[in-house]
Parts: sequence; C-alpha cells; structure tokens
Amino acid sequence: MFIQCSDCDYKYIVNSADLKPDGRMVECANCNHRWYQEPLKAQEFLSSSIPNVSSEDSSTNEQNKKNDAKDILDKEIKNLPSTVVREKKVSLLNTFLVIFLLVFLFFLFWVFKSYGSNIFVLVSFYINEFFFNLRLIIDDLAKIIYQILN
Repeated sequence: MFIQCSDCDYKYIVNSADLKPDGRMVECANCNHRWYQEPLKAQEFLSSSIPNVSSEDSSTNEQNKKNDAKDILDKEIKNLPSTVVREKKVSLLNTFLVIFLLVFLFFLFWVFKSYGSNIFVLVSFYINEFFFNLRLIIDDLAKIIYQILN
C-alpha cells in the first residue's frame, strides 16, 4: 500500500497489515512530519482515483481526523517498516561526462590510427602474453596439486 506525507509529498510503501485494524500514527523519514494513517478499505481502493465532490463532508472528516491525531500524538509513535519511493532524476553532469568520454576515446583512436602508431598491436601482444602466462601458472599449479594428492 502506498502512503504519502502530506507535508513534503514523500511516498512510502507500507504493509497494510501494519496499519490494521484502526490505523496508527506514522512519521515521515524525510521531514519528521507526523500524521494518523488509517488503512484503506476495499471501497477506498476503488474510489481513491475519483475526486471527492462534497466539500462539507470532507472538511468535517478532516477536523475529526485532526482531533483524533492530536489525541494520539500523546501516545508513543513507532515508525513503520517502509521503503521510501523516490523518483530518479536524470543527472546532466553524468550525461555530459559520458558524452565527453566517448568523444575523447574516438579522438584518441583517430589520432593513433592517423599517425601510424601501432599501439593497438602492442596492447594486443601484452594481453595475449598475460593470458599465456596465466595459463602456464594454472597448469603448473594443477600438476603440483595432482602430485600432492597422488
């Protein structure tokens, strides 16, 4: 079940069983705002997407909820186990850094190719040499372990 802080609009995923049977006081992890959260009933699940039309009923309900919340504020408030739902924002700095890195790499490849440097052949040689030596080491270790065990 999703709940939302009325003060800072942070959204939380909460197990609805933690709010039953009558609801409880919850506290926002972001702004420390406290409010009384009631569990949603089956009717509220369906009507939560439909806006309320009557303003008189909602204002009296809000006043009753505020009075109930003030009474409950005196009691101990325990935070619910919840997960904060945050919207991920695109970082422009990271985007520009990735684009700059790609352009820089293409430029380096172009410079090495155009000036006839055989840096790629040299790098390929060292990589192949590394794996060849690694294979020799592993084979030697396997022979030693085989001799110890037999």
